[in-house]
Amino acid sequence: MGAKLLWLFLTSALLAYYIYTPIPEDIGEPWKVMLLSAGFRTMGHLVSLLGLMHYMEVLTLITAAEYVAPTSDENVTVMDTEFSNVAVRLYLPRRVSDGPRRAVLFFHGGGWCLGQAGMKSYDQLSRWTSNLLNAVVVSVNYRLAPKYHFPTQFEDVYSVTKFFLQSSVLSQYGVDPDRVCVAGDSAGGNLAAAVAQQGVYCSILEYVLTGCCLKREF
Repeated sequence: MGAKLLWLFLTSALLAYYIYTPIPEDIGEPWKVMLLSAGFRTMGHLVSLLGLMHYMEVLTLITAAEYVAPTSDENVTVMDTEFSNVAVRLYLPRRVSDGPRRAVLFFHGGGWCLGQAGMKSYDQLSRWTSNLLNAVVVSVNYRLAPKYHFPTQFEDVYSVTKFFLQSSVLSQYGVDPDRVCVAGDSAGGNLAAAVAQQGVYCSILEYVLTGCCLKREF
């Protein structure tokens, strides 16, 4: 009896450790989020152990369910295109502007392994940003690990940034060269910081970003 209780305790402890995921306090129904996360991880680990595909490829297939096609509305024109041979999703505000517009180059998160500009959450964020700021938003689909190793991810976003900052491209989209910023979520934030630093060093970006703020009015 004692051995069974000990085995039950150890099994329960290991299961709880595997299922538990730190969740922000303001998230509703945290246990559902934890169980969903554990289910995805379990599926990924099993497929990986069976040698069917890489663990990250499993997660990529799962996140692909979040993809939404580029759909324009009354506020923003949305299209998929390429800048410097890198796939991007472009958001162009329909609102009339008194002068050149702002622009945001956005890099999605996902540990450099997951995510895409077309995920519902990122599409909604970019659409909202474009409409709120009356800004052109370029959401970059940089190539992902494990298929593409570092520094491919940085090279892609930096290449898009250099391409977009050409005078002819800025003029094409009616963008003020002094009101362009880079931004990102999670791993994309790391890429944004790296692009900002490299951009200033190579004189393609004039102003350094600190956190989410420019050192002049955006």
